[in-house]
Amino acid sequence: MRDALTDLPQPLDTERPGIENHRFIPGARTYVGHTGSPYDWPAKTLKAGDHGVPGGENMLVMDNGAVRYFSVREAARLQTFPDEYVFPVAWSESMRQIGNAVPVTLAELMARDICAHLQPVATGRDGARAAV
Repeated sequence: MRDALTDLPQPLDTERPGIENHRFIPGARTYVGHTGSPYDWPAKTLKAGDHGVPGGENMLVMDNGAVRYFSVREAARLQTFPDEYVFPVAWSESMRQIGNAVPVTLAELMARDICAHLQPVATGRDGARAAV
């Protein structure tokens, strides 16, 4: 996680100019089964939440042991969304969308591979276009 988040400053109570969707969300706490993700480990699976509110998996364990919720920008980075992608909805709805998303880079790699495998079928082995 540190590699993906290292150049982001800590989120504040207000939006930082130039960094969309990076606000501090209060109320994070640990409980049995919901302990957050330590900075130097891979992130736990981001969950969408039953009622739009993600659980403890969507928390970051800071170096000092304190926990806080991921900002939308941090969660989006973990799912490899580009920083230019803006989530125009509330934190809970944004986190639901991110939790339901396939990581962008994974989707891109799969689409390229599928396209490469379908290309010979679409053009035929001899280069002529196949009948559809």
